[in-house]
Amino acid sequence: MTTRYGVVEVEDASRLFFLGERRSAMAAKNDWRWQDGRLAAKQLFDALEACGINPKRCIFGNWFERNGRRAAIQHAKHGGTILAMGRRVSSELTRLDIPHIYLVHPAARGTIRKKERYVAHVKQTLAKISPNKRNKQCFA
Repeated sequence: MTTRYGVVEVEDASRLFFLGERRSAMAAKNDWRWQDGRLAAKQLFDALEACGINPKRCIFGNWFERNGRRAAIQHAKHGGTILAMGRRVSSELTRLDIPHIYLVHPAARGTIRKKERYVAHVKQTLAKISPNKRNKQCFA
C-alpha cells in the first residue's frame, strides 16, 4: 500500500524506523516513549500526519537505549528504512556503515522549530525514499 501526499509516495509506513538518541529527562520521568506522541514526538507526529502517514504504523526507538541498536540493525537487515533523528545518531550509524537517512530531530532549536518548516523538512526527507526515485536500499 502506498500513501500519497503531494508529489511524494512512501511504501508501507511500517518499514519506516525513526531512530532517536535517548529519552529526555522529562520523558523518562513520566515513562513516555516516542509512540506516546508527547514532547518531541508531537512535532514529528504532526509532520507525519501532514504527509498522510499514520505514526502508529511507523516504528520508533532510541539508539542509546536498551535494544535500540539491535532493533535498528535488524530493521536495516530486513530492508527497512532508518531515519536517524539528529546528528549524533546519524554519526553512529555512519560509523557502523548502517544505511540510513538523516532527519533533523523534532526537538531541534532554531528556525526549523516552526511547525510548517519542520513539516516541509519531513516531506523533503521522505521524498528521498520515494519508490519513484528507485531507492533500492530502502525498498529492497
